[in-house]
Amino acid sequence: MANPNHTSAPQLSASVNESLLRLLQQIPGFRSLAMRLPPIWYFRSTLWYVTLSSWFWPGTIRRGRHFREVLHGSFDDKELRARARRYLFHARLSKDLETTWNNWHHRNHDWIAVEGESHLQSALQQRRGVFLVSPHNFGFSKLVAPVLATRGYRVHRGGNGGRRGSKKRERWGEGFQLSWSYLDYKGDYWHRAQLLKAIQRVLAANDVVHVSVRAYKQGDEEMAIEIFGRKYFLDANWFRVFQLCESPVLPCFAVGNTHVPINIVIHPPLTAGKTRAKEFAEIQTRYITHVPEYGRMWKNIRLERERW
Repeated sequence: MANPNHTSAPQLSASVNESLLRLLQQIPGFRSLAMRLPPIWYFRSTLWYVTLSSWFWPGTIRRGRHFREVLHGSFDDKELRARARRYLFHARLSKDLETTWNNWHHRNHDWIAVEGESHLQSALQQRRGVFLVSPHNFGFSKLVAPVLATRGYRVHRGGNGGRRGSKKRERWGEGFQLSWSYLDYKGDYWHRAQLLKAIQRVLAANDVVHVSVRAYKQGDEEMAIEIFGRKYFLDANWFRVFQLCESPVLPCFAVGNTHVPINIVIHPPLTAGKTRAKEFAEIQTRYITHVPEYGRMWKNIRLERERW
């Protein structure tokens, strides 16, 4: 199993501001220029921009304060400041990845790595389809489906988007023939039943279904995750779907390492049965403990902690 302790970030360097890249993406005739920019320039410029804005921009200052207050005492002051800067960096990236993906999907090997792909390939050899499961609001899970699609996999994204799904497809760029799709439901029981049928259909075709599991303040103790002194509980609905479908379920985390800004880590399959949720909760807890800067839930946790 891969070590989740990936903590490094690109070195501080000034380059092209990510707002300029977004502008170039939207103006006809300039996208070709944006596509020629080295991806690492974008990551370095974003880190520079976030570091600078953390000194004077109120929203960025508040966001960094939320992170530091929740994690105060878990790291020494110097380490906490460094992690807070990486947290702001990753939070900014999570908002802009669709723009960067449209620019650089054809060269994603320059800035994205996939670790543990052999686990996915072995699971697919069973011909029952595969679930990849990631945490909600942690890491760059939105990249998993498009990245794996560029590597030849048929990938579907489980979610509850309704009309949002078509907007997401548009943002991700249907122009270059995406081979992945959203499996949406609107929230009521009828649409959830339809979603289950759609999932069973694509699994029967030996496709991959990627889902991001939410965590709630109440739930089954077997699905508890620890987030720095507070328990949250994984959404049991998805684990019921896993049980019904009887396909392999592989944890998948999109974080970073020393070689590339983003690293998609695919773990071996979880044990089938009642222990599956507990196993995933333990893995997710390890990631959150070792690399909390990849989370985007710290403001809500801080506000909730005031009521503990």
